[in-house]
Amino acid sequence: MTRHRARVLASPDLRQLRDLVIAPERHLPGFLAPAPHSPVAEPEAEFVAVRETPAAVVREELETVYGDRLPASLSDLRRAPRRTLPTIVGQMRTYWGLTLAPYWGRIRGILEADVMFRARRLADDGPHRMFPELDPAVSWSDDVLSVDRPLDRDYELGGRGLVLVPSLFAWPNVFVKASEPWAPVLRYPTRGVGSMWHSDPPAADLAPVIGQARATLLVELTTPSTTTSLARRTGLTPSGVSAHLSRLVTAGLVTRQRAGRLVFYVRTARGDALLSD
Repeated sequence: MTRHRARVLASPDLRQLRDLVIAPERHLPGFLAPAPHSPVAEPEAEFVAVRETPAAVVREELETVYGDRLPASLSDLRRAPRRTLPTIVGQMRTYWGLTLAPYWGRIRGILEADVMFRARRLADDGPHRMFPELDPAVSWSDDVLSVDRPLDRDYELGGRGLVLVPSLFAWPNVFVKASEPWAPVLRYPTRGVGSMWHSDPPAADLAPVIGQARATLLVELTTPSTTTSLARRTGLTPSGVSAHLSRLVTAGLVTRQRAGRLVFYVRTARGDALLSD
């Protein structure tokens, strides 16, 4: 993935995007990574957020990140942000389509599973237990969240809240964005990264018993997933996935769990045992 990313970014058609993301000291302009407004935001919503960044914010971020070392390719962005941002977003869409879109179904499933896990952990054990599990660099004590990474300053959130964003590409780092005008964000390595490139073997012996589609879904539920995520990953229709999951729930092989407005399906111990057998 790293070699593929470098090769795609080397394209002359993506020069402005390359110069934005390969910034000094790994410090990206804040407008390139807007805080998501849902548990797992769709890419198009984030493209729109980038395109609508106020011009003054774009100029301030470029000054903060580059100072007097702004690449020549970004001079138009500093001079006329509103006119140039659609071009930048077009390059982002191109990069997305070439590198990440083919894997989005599996990526989204992993991120959704992490969101559900953290939500349950926070509800069951509180922040003092949940935050340290995000990464060894993170800790919580006396209403203070500490991140053992070089940061510019201490931040007083002042009731602005904190958005936790799992990432497949953060490890081994934790990234913080808390300066105005952005919503405070903590990006941390997601659980289940290893499953991105590894799947359980097909349950061939199970298919004649419960059907190929249900066997496939049971295997895919190595990580908790939504109906939409499962449909993307398996090629089944969302209505078909929903019907099969209902049967698996009735059989006690799968259970439903809610996190906000999302419903996740989780393999039960009985489902695990069936696959193991």
